[in-house]
Amino acid sequence: MLNKLRKNRFVKSILRTILLCLLGTFILFLLVQTLPGDAATRFVGKVEPEALELIRERMGLNQPPLLRYWYWLKNLLGGSFGTTMTTDLPVSDVIRLPFRATLIVSGFVLVGVVFVTLPLAIYEGAQMHPRRHILSKLSLMPAAMPEFVVAILLLAVLAQGAGWLPVLSIPKPGASLWDSPQIFVLPVLSLWLIVSANLFRRVAALVRTYASSAYVRDARLAGMSEWRVIFVHLLPSAAYGIGQLLALTVPYLLGGAVVVETVFSFPGMGYLLVQSINSRETTVVMAIGLIQILYTAVGLWLADIAGAKNERISQVV
Repeated sequence: MLNKLRKNRFVKSILRTILLCLLGTFILFLLVQTLPGDAATRFVGKVEPEALELIRERMGLNQPPLLRYWYWLKNLLGGSFGTTMTTDLPVSDVIRLPFRATLIVSGFVLVGVVFVTLPLAIYEGAQMHPRRHILSKLSLMPAAMPEFVVAILLLAVLAQGAGWLPVLSIPKPGASLWDSPQIFVLPVLSLWLIVSANLFRRVAALVRTYASSAYVRDARLAGMSEWRVIFVHLLPSAAYGIGQLLALTVPYLLGGAVVVETVFSFPGMGYLLVQSINSRETTVVMAIGLIQILYTAVGLWLADIAGAKNERISQVV
């Protein structure tokens, strides 16, 4: 009976994730339609109305928006993102390299968050004396800054000032991303600072609430070492909240990538998204939007699963 209930919850969570993706893509499609102009006008500029109408017909822009969304959804269910409106190239080919570039940057950032930001935030949150909360105070400055300000400051100091890194994170013509690994440094460092500044303060505050609990104070009074207090008493209680906060950094990370990649001209999905919106390439915008929505939904779903598992373990203990 218990296994059946868990299976039903699992199926319901998958259905909720699918519905969330459908709703998110539908809203995104409608928002793109509200932008002035379309792919035809952006592609050919000012031409005779008859010629423009022929181009719009070739791109399928003369059809109702709901019908165009249905065609896009039908292609998606068939395993395709469709083709671009101006060049008829497969969207999957257009986003493949930018997706890989953003995935590499996001992977480096998440490694830094998991192995640097979270341990420091947990340790600082466990310290009860206010004078030891130095990093929380230092993180206030980057947390209050817009993403582009952090990126420009790093650009001014590390690239233009010191000359250690290239001003633009663009690979050489015909070269792969790994042929110029230095182009990753500024985007990764910028996104890590942006994500860490906000995540650090939230995790530290969360851990601090558990650190003031009676069972934690009793463990310290019993002479238990600080690391044992953290790993045995604090982390099991705060793990679910930390997992939720970490999952919520995924959409923030992808959103920050749009700004940071544009500042550094890094050939990732964020940079491609800005270009696609400017050119009104709806199919490319929809593909990138779906990937971002899916990443966020799956991240929150996994965090919920981990939280439910942690709750069951706590009840058993």
